[in-house]
Amino acid sequence: MLRLLGWVLAATVVIGFFAPELQRLATLPSASEAPAPAATPKRAAVMGRTEIASDDRGHFILTGRVNGRPLSMLADTGATLVALRASDARAVGLIVLPGDYTEKVSTAGGIAQAARVRLQEVEIGDIRVTGVDALVLSDDQLATNLLGMSFLGRLKAFSIENGRLVLSQ
Repeated sequence: MLRLLGWVLAATVVIGFFAPELQRLATLPSASEAPAPAATPKRAAVMGRTEIASDDRGHFILTGRVNGRPLSMLADTGATLVALRASDARAVGLIVLPGDYTEKVSTAGGIAQAARVRLQEVEIGDIRVTGVDALVLSDDQLATNLLGMSFLGRLKAFSIENGRLVLSQ
């Protein structure tokens, strides 16, 4: 009887410890529900401009902030959405469960399974965009995070000038 009471007490403590996280998981939208598009893109009140130099291969690799945390990314105008590696998605606070990988996407390596998410905010230099649609792919399906058109398309302009990617908000 005392052993049973000990198990009940231990289970109660464990459930109490994880209850806030379980409640948050219960309120997450299902992966099959695509996030509703924002009526108007939200932009920072202050207009921003950021320049990113190309590397020796002509790629624009940058460190931005996703949901407030630093993240290395490759600017990719050929990517429809921002795409994050699963390990980096976890690092910026996203919880993606195995059942959330319901989207089929075409990548340089072929067809891959992805999970659709919405990022609270993406910051690149002085530019901040909120409510950015994105995909999460497994680490073996995505070599680097991609800053795609779901971010770039919400800017006032982006261009390449003298080997630099210029972003304007």
